Amino acid sequence: MERKFLNPEEVSTLTGIPTATLAQWRYRKTGIPYLRMGRLVRYDVADVESYLQRCRIEVRGQHTDKRGEHVHVS
Repeated sequence: MERKFLNPEEVSTLTGIPTATLAQWRYRKTGIPYLRMGRLVRYDVADVESYLQRCRIEVRGQHTDKRGEHVHVS
């Protein structure tokens, strides 16, 4: 399985989180886990997806199954 990595600009485009916020999070060691390779900063797509899933807030009356499909609950 090939791992895919994103640069901060790509993460910003995907999530709507400003690159400046991502930089602050890296400085504070919070937010989305990242890799630093010399001067390069990269985010593993799996870590970004995991972060977004943790941010998810369920609303009453709408639940999702394991595939992310909406399931009506009475």
